[in-house]
This record gives sequence, C-alpha cells and structure tokens, in this order.
Amino acid sequence: MENAPAMDPELLMAASHGQHRHLTRLIAREDQVAAPSSSERPTSVVVEIDGGAVTTSSPASIMLEGVTPDGDSALHVIAASGDVDRYLESAKVIHGKAGHLLATRNRGGRTPLHRAARAGNVEMLSLLIHLAAGDVGDGGEGGGGETRLETILRMTNGVGETALHEAIRVDDTRAVGVLMSADPCLARHHLVGAASPLFLAVALCRYSLAQELYRRDNQLSYSGPAGQNASGILASSLCFFCERARLGIALLRAR
Repeated sequence: MENAPAMDPELLMAASHGQHRHLTRLIAREDQVAAPSSSERPTSVVVEIDGGAVTTSSPASIMLEGVTPDGDSALHVIAASGDVDRYLESAKVIHGKAGHLLATRNRGGRTPLHRAARAGNVEMLSLLIHLAAGDVGDGGEGGGGETRLETILRMTNGVGETALHEAIRVDDTRAVGVLMSADPCLARHHLVGAASPLFLAVALCRYSLAQELYRRDNQLSYSGPAGQNASGILASSLCFFCERARLGIALLRAR
C-alpha cells in the first residue's frame, strides 16, 4: 500500500484489541462527517490483484486506507492479533466497509491471509477465506482462469511465498488443511526461484505436513531455490523419520 496515510491511532488500538463495537462507531462517525460532501466522495475502490482488477461497491473509507509503519492495514492487524470471536467480528466489520483490504499487501508483501497463517489464527484464516469466497465478482475469472478466491490465496509475499508457506513454517496442520481445502492446487504455486511448499516442508523436517501436501495433490511442485528439489533433499538425507513415513519413497517414485 504505497503512499498510504498513517493509520489513525484510535483505529489501530481498536483493531489490535478486537474492539468491534468501537470499530463500528469509528466507521459510522467517519460516514457522518463525510455525509455533507458525499457527492465528492469515492463510491467504490478498484484494486489490482496480480494483474486483475476488482471493484468494491461500498463507499470508500479514507480512514481504513491508513497503514502502520510496516504497511499493515486494519485487516492485517486484526488477522494477526487474535482468533476469538471479538477479532472475528472485527474482521467482518472492516471487510464490510473495505473488502478490498483482503487483497492488499504490507511492506513485506504479506496479505491478511499471510498474517493470520503466520500467527496460527486458524479460525481467522477460515473466516477470511469465507469472506473472499463470498465477495462480489468471485464467480468471475481472473488471470489464467482463476477465481478471485484462488487469486487471493495464491498471492505471494516479498520472497515469493503464499500463506501456505507461512502455515508450514509454524508447523500448523490445521491451517495447512484449511488452505488446501480452499484451493487444492495451492501447493503448486510460488514464484519462480522460490521454495515450493513441499520443498519448504521437507527442508524444515515437517515430514507429516509434506506427506499431507502430497496426499492432497500428487501433482504439486517439488522445486526449490537454486535448482534444488524436494526429492534431492530426501535422497541425500539419512533421517529415519523420512524412511518411517515412507515419504521419500513416495516422492522419488512419483518423479
């Protein structure tokens, strides 16, 4: 979110603590102040998502365009802050007014989905996916025939990794399951030259997660940086966990 204004401190506090009623009041207050000049106020926001444009029809909120020093929007903050009802309700409030924030990146290139996955907030992750799937325009196709939900799920951060990579890094089986259920082909996606989800799982010795990825999609990507691949790591490894899980044999046969 380049050139975005600084986030209102009161908004940041409410988002950080999941104060959804206060968030609702802040937004209502902004609407009341803006009402006299509503004819000059933008009525929609157009956001580019990796080459595709998505328009949100609700009146734009200038306040919700504010970001933290790390470039986090209010939705990023909420996604990373908690997983209980008050945070889930807060996410709904923000999304209801600024749904385009689901597809915005912070300064590290992370979306709210990345932030939720990294924090281990599985209920929040599930909610964000549900909200993305229900947004107007999801039935349409983006680049490469992807739906809007798939496009958001496949968005990569500054090092070419999706939210699935984040879930693997924190060894969160539930989050991996939620993401792969929403997009069964997600393990095939990463930037060229970056580690694939399978490669990352094997490199971090997350063998049960690697096995789960392969079980869900046996056409997933094996590739890693500098021309490496997951099969190569397993072939050179003496780790008995690989052998016990039979993961190495399965992957090598698949190649």
